[in-house]
Amino acid sequence: MRNRPTNEQFLQQLRDMVDGLRESIRGGAFPDGEYLPSEKELAAKFGLSNNSVRKGLEQLVEEGWIEKVPRVGNRVRANSVERRPVTLTLNCNQASFRNLELAALLDDFHRRHPWITVKTKAYGGTLEDEHGDGEAADLIMLDNYQFQRIAEEGRALYFKALPSKEGIYPALSKLFVFEEACRMQPIIFSPIVLCYNKAHFRECGLEEPDGSWTWDDLMGCAERLSNGKGRYGFGAHVQDMNRWPIFLLQSGERFERENGRLKDLRGSRLLQSMRIAKSLIHNRKASPLFLSESNNDTIKLFMEGKLSMILNSYMGLNVWKQSDLDYDLSPVPFIHEPRTLMICLGLGVNARSGHMKEAMLLADYLGSSRASRLIASRTLSIPALRPLPALAADSSIRRPERYGLYRDILFSCRTHGDLNIPLSAFPAIFQPLKEYWADMIGEDELCERIGSVLADNEAETVVADGVD
Repeated sequence: MRNRPTNEQFLQQLRDMVDGLRESIRGGAFPDGEYLPSEKELAAKFGLSNNSVRKGLEQLVEEGWIEKVPRVGNRVRANSVERRPVTLTLNCNQASFRNLELAALLDDFHRRHPWITVKTKAYGGTLEDEHGDGEAADLIMLDNYQFQRIAEEGRALYFKALPSKEGIYPALSKLFVFEEACRMQPIIFSPIVLCYNKAHFRECGLEEPDGSWTWDDLMGCAERLSNGKGRYGFGAHVQDMNRWPIFLLQSGERFERENGRLKDLRGSRLLQSMRIAKSLIHNRKASPLFLSESNNDTIKLFMEGKLSMILNSYMGLNVWKQSDLDYDLSPVPFIHEPRTLMICLGLGVNARSGHMKEAMLLADYLGSSRASRLIASRTLSIPALRPLPALAADSSIRRPERYGLYRDILFSCRTHGDLNIPLSAFPAIFQPLKEYWADMIGEDELCERIGSVLADNEAETVVADGVD
């Protein structure tokens, strides 16, 4: 009895067939319009079953090399021979390589489309030729906050309108809509969650966090987790744009206008949420006086066991995906109702790209189920395409027991826009907030200055809109 090939051997045989046929087409062995050998002949040649051959041929159809002619066969498509090499430029930040395993994705894309090479460049905050080399990007990766800032400035038409993709979480596509068209394709997303060290909780005899926790519960537990020997119960890089707005969102209110002016914040839940954030920052029994420069600082302290709980995203979990850290996830504690912040990474295509066909091929690939499977198998990021692919056992990537928590808290996810102020106003209102949290101003001055800042921001927006 013949030994059946292992799954790895089978996949290699399938790749050999697909790669061999692709190269034969490119080299002219099968001219445009000619039919490939029958499935039966290919099965015999490559040692595969008819079903496996069919699967490989479907890949060549997806890649645009061949077309199926019902009841006839598989015909080489026009312009398949000697395709001209194309180089695409993709602007993204460095974290995308970690959070997407971007290098592996681009290698896989190149194997499927060998005439296309993708060159990556760092995104520095502008859309045009930011590197001064006369080369605008063909594609750009941005998160929803960055995209909405661009949309507020009226520059989102830089991106080509993309067809809606079936299977994407509905709430995600809406994050990238401008003038009734989706301008970016969601790739991965994450709610902000609470990460906690399970060993610390066991050591202190404490119950692990759950969805009923308020911030008071967290602070009480954090004080007990702090051991006076360099370990603190809770830490967060509060000044991050994806952290401090969570407190305002949890107020259940938004900034409203009354008689043409911002409604007074005194006595509001919004002000209460700012007060609660301040109490967390000042609680030296629970949180260290550490001048963090980014979320990476708190992630590092958590990995070193110096913090028992931190706020993090699923993307941030990738920093320790191969460590033996004993941790798990819980919803972010709440004030009045469960709410957290949603982050989504999207991919946009430059509407003026000189390689539109190839750029769209890359966009389609990165949003495909194939790319989602690779992301899910190699990272802890959540693909935007449902459902989550089945995860093979991989000892090199440790998923927390409550990895699937995101499904249960999607209802609580909000974005910066839910606070009803322009995104350009967030940095402006953060300045008086920082002064308030540092005890440099009181609540009355805080309310007055936020009102003044938002009024000035609206005035600037009106002036900008009137320039044209």
